[in-house]
Amino acid sequence: MSVDAEQKMLGMMASKKIFLKKYNRAKQLFCELVDRQSRLLVENSQKKEGNDTPDKIDVKESINFLNEIMDMLLETDPLILNSIKDYFSINDYLFQHSLGVCYIGSIVLQRFNKLFSQHINNMLITQFKETLKHRQADEMAQFYYYPPEAVRTISLGYLLHDMGKIKIPPSLLNKKSELTAKDLKEVQKHAGEYGAAFLTLNGIHDVYVENIVKYHHAAIYLNEKNSYPDYESPSDLPPYVKICKVADKYSAMTLKRSYGEAVNPTKVVNTIFKEYSGRDPVLQLILYSFVKEVGTCPAGSILTLKNGQSVYVVNSRGPEVIIFTDPDGKTSETTGQIVNLSSPESKRQNLIIDGQHLPKTPVEMFNRLPAYLQEFHLEKPDENVALTPETS
Repeated sequence: MSVDAEQKMLGMMASKKIFLKKYNRAKQLFCELVDRQSRLLVENSQKKEGNDTPDKIDVKESINFLNEIMDMLLETDPLILNSIKDYFSINDYLFQHSLGVCYIGSIVLQRFNKLFSQHINNMLITQFKETLKHRQADEMAQFYYYPPEAVRTISLGYLLHDMGKIKIPPSLLNKKSELTAKDLKEVQKHAGEYGAAFLTLNGIHDVYVENIVKYHHAAIYLNEKNSYPDYESPSDLPPYVKICKVADKYSAMTLKRSYGEAVNPTKVVNTIFKEYSGRDPVLQLILYSFVKEVGTCPAGSILTLKNGQSVYVVNSRGPEVIIFTDPDGKTSETTGQIVNLSSPESKRQNLIIDGQHLPKTPVEMFNRLPAYLQEFHLEKPDENVALTPETS
């Protein structure tokens, strides 16, 4: 293994060990929240008194919890965040998915908000340039589509978007065979009916959180299939809810699910882009923000070059990759190197991603990874911190 690759992965491993301590703490707090909600649902169904109990969500407390989580996520390398995904079991699915949607949704929202706000500011300045010609730029108040306090609340909604699933039996959520029409109808209740009940039970009446919990599976373009529940019109669905749906799809597809394996992140980005591209200007800006934040080749993806070699993406920008096989697909433990595929040298060597070669799933490629990359992925969160059997 080259020195650069060795130093990179040793540094990643050290950072991951520090990150996992914070991750386990966040997981514990989330699991406690889910457990409290489960007890609250039982109490409510049995019409017990004393519903003003600590089992209800304290929004201010949750915002503090969210800030702690977001600080943890935003200061962590995306390669580490990808490496904690469990490709082999679904025991942690609710937490990993909720965390993934919160992270992806929040960073896409922030970029979208910045870009959209800049467009509005530029339009207003152009419209009133004669009136404002004597004003300095720092004298004029900036327009923000979503102010900072709204962004925090929206991020909380992303974290809580799937809490309606607590009311659905685990046997149904984890069903491996195809869902019947009756099963599907019950699962879909987690957004509209059960999601709304979760909000009411906790006294949460914030419109941002309500829209996210209820409509994160709603159609975001006209006649989109497999969408629910009905909303007035996709064009009226707020952008932050559309962002949640995109983040939800990305997170779900890149995790192992009861009915399917995790999909290569690069393939997921391409799938989402193809589905939503060219629909309307707002959705186009959301997609642009999504691709800019996640990357066309997200960290942790495993891809094939036109010369037949397999590469492991360590940085989506470039992308920067470690080449870990020879052209015949044989794994090399000693010749790993970090290469920027956008560099002139890489292009001269014909190190180009094969767009026609379908990316392999993480499970398919794991055994082909060299030992040092396997070790990095096998460093996992504390398994003793887990959701209760009733809500896993």
